Amino acid sequence: MARRIPIGTLALVALFGSASIASAQRLTLSPEQVERMEIKLAEVKSADTEAVAVLPGTIVPALNARLVAAASFAGSVIRVFVLPGQTVAKGAPLAVIESRDLLDALSQLKQAEAELQIAEAVAARKRDLANKGIANALVADEAEAQVIKIGAVLEQHKRTLSLGGLRVGEGGQYTIVAPESGVVIDTQATPGATLAAMAPAITIATRPEVWVEAQVPAELVTRIRPGDAVQVMDGPQGAVISISGSLDRTTRSALMLASIPAGSGLLPGQMVTLSLLRPTETGGLDVPAAAVAWIGKSHVMFVRSDAGFTLTPVTVRGRSPLRATVAGDVRPGQEVAANGLPQLEAMLSGE
Repeated sequence: MARRIPIGTLALVALFGSASIASAQRLTLSPEQVERMEIKLAEVKSADTEAVAVLPGTIVPALNARLVAAASFAGSVIRVFVLPGQTVAKGAPLAVIESRDLLDALSQLKQAEAELQIAEAVAARKRDLANKGIANALVADEAEAQVIKIGAVLEQHKRTLSLGGLRVGEGGQYTIVAPESGVVIDTQATPGATLAAMAPAITIATRPEVWVEAQVPAELVTRIRPGDAVQVMDGPQGAVISISGSLDRTTRSALMLASIPAGSGLLPGQMVTLSLLRPTETGGLDVPAAAVAWIGKSHVMFVRSDAGFTLTPVTVRGRSPLRATVAGDVRPGQEVAANGLPQLEAMLSGE
């Protein structure tokens, strides 16, 4: 009975009938065959950095790019002028608070002003009597010291009433104003809510900057320094700001923060994949991660040649989901297969 040949094999023979393996490391393919296999070629480039590790990260607000407009006095929120996403100018009204504590502070200020007037009059009278020799000079000194004491209390009340640049209104109401120009990020103050003294009311971002937070395993902590580069997958490159010198008792990892350039499009709370980069050694080459395969217990690449491809062993120095840093008998400017590696391997083995 005639032996049936699988359709898949016939198709492979029809497509690659002219392909032959010149040696154990060489694969002959014409340009037409490469095009029909839809193999994409990528140029080998010199590498400046290599990936040390790939870690999950979370986008967080940049701590030095946000300001909080706080409620200087405890009270109830009467009105809110802004919503998240709105742009505000420095000094713009944000919310109106009604506070009994403010009424008490204003009353204490008035009392201190009255007491200061009386103390100044008494001190002036006693100093005049002392100059005329009618009263003891020590009594005049004590009266003047009392003036200084009451004056200090008065200044304290004035500073309290000027916290946050608030604008005092009538009936115990005051207006919280924007400390700097920026974009409103969060409004903890809502009409009818009660705020404690110095509680955050409105959060403003003064710069469109975010950070990325990641947990670094113990074995990598000593290899990372502030200023090292990081690469967000499908995103921008940033730099390490800080890394904790101690490990968390629960996760047994160190907290790392890295800055991300403005305009990245990343939002706080977003999960990302982060590659830690370091300067590569001399001879490092940058290629797509998909161009590196594991064949015969070693890493290899299919390097484009005049006749087809050459299977070339390489050493992987660093790898991220998208890029790999390698070293081997490959030169910058050469091209390597960036996809279809299983097909090329099968043809190399004669399948």
